[in-house]
Amino acid sequence: MTTVAETSSAGVPQWLRWLLPLALVGVMAGVLTFLDPIGWLREAPPIESVAIERTVLEEGHVRLSVRNDGPDPVTIAQVLVDDTYWNFTATDSQLDRLEASTIDIDYPWDEGLPLTIGLVTETGVVIEHEIEAAVVTPQPDARILGIYALLGIYIGVIPIAVGLLWWPALRRAGDRWIAFFLAFTIGLLAFLLVDTVAEGLELSAATGSALDGLGLFAVGAALAVIALSAISERLPKGAGKAGLAFAYLVAAGIGLHNLGEGLAVGTALAVGELGLGTSLVLGFALHNTTEGLAIVAPFGSNAKRPAIRHFIALGAIAGVPTIAGAWMGGFAYNPAVGAVAFGVAAGAIAQVVWQIATSRPGMLSKGLGPLGFVAGLLTMYATGLLVAA
Repeated sequence: MTTVAETSSAGVPQWLRWLLPLALVGVMAGVLTFLDPIGWLREAPPIESVAIERTVLEEGHVRLSVRNDGPDPVTIAQVLVDDTYWNFTATDSQLDRLEASTIDIDYPWDEGLPLTIGLVTETGVVIEHEIEAAVVTPQPDARILGIYALLGIYIGVIPIAVGLLWWPALRRAGDRWIAFFLAFTIGLLAFLLVDTVAEGLELSAATGSALDGLGLFAVGAALAVIALSAISERLPKGAGKAGLAFAYLVAAGIGLHNLGEGLAVGTALAVGELGLGTSLVLGFALHNTTEGLAIVAPFGSNAKRPAIRHFIALGAIAGVPTIAGAWMGGFAYNPAVGAVAFGVAAGAIAQVVWQIATSRPGMLSKGLGPLGFVAGLLTMYATGLLVAA
């Protein structure tokens, strides 16, 4: 039965009145596209832009995943490899806006040497793509997957687990020192936030303009904030439970950051730009160990020890995403995916920082709070120097 509130005075259903403005906008857009009233004003040549989203190198073979990144259609007419025209095949040489294609080139490239590829359009525009050091792209077989997983365990899982061992010491600390370590956690997360935003903006710039990398980063961040806000509203607030709830929030924020960290490492390995020697792996491990301390700091002092299953879950939430990120970076990476991933990480970390900072008003301005905040920043900076590449 239709109520008065659901039907207008003219007998039009309320839901139809909501859809009417959207329908009118759709009609207007269709008419404007069909008539193209300003198209005749433009006498300039078409704007051609192609984004190269992924490069796969095999022995004597190069495969490019490309996308039309401009407003006008693009036709790939020829391919230059190291300033020499070379035969190629493409799934589609004529690309409309946002249309993607795969280009295959049989070329005897030399391992370790730079490689320059130019896509020549029908109008003569050359879109260049440079590979700093040509190496075979790893294929996702069991052995390579295992190596990437082991790397993620060494970089993310083990350091987090080691950091969780600070819990017995924190349990006996006084309230002043708990405030210090909570502020330390905020400083640590604030450093991660700045680092994550910087990485995300860099990937946003590398994303094709048609896909709007900055918009993808912002959407990812907003979704993370909304999701964690909704989760935090449903977490237990009772005595002895609030600290555990905060610990899970911190672990989630750190885990999303470590997803991005694994993504960066996996990508670097795939393109041969990073030699992950033992010293660098140890540097990553030391850098991430402090994150375990940040996870257990919200428990507070003199609290009942949480069940072992919680420590296992916290370590997994914070550390295992490093493995997933390494796999994603090595085998299914493109800048748009990276922009979204780092946006999600940035939003999650920002939300966790806000939750902790507001849990104890004035924590960062009195007692040992300011010292803890600065100590968190400096610790992350100092250990970050070990992994600078």
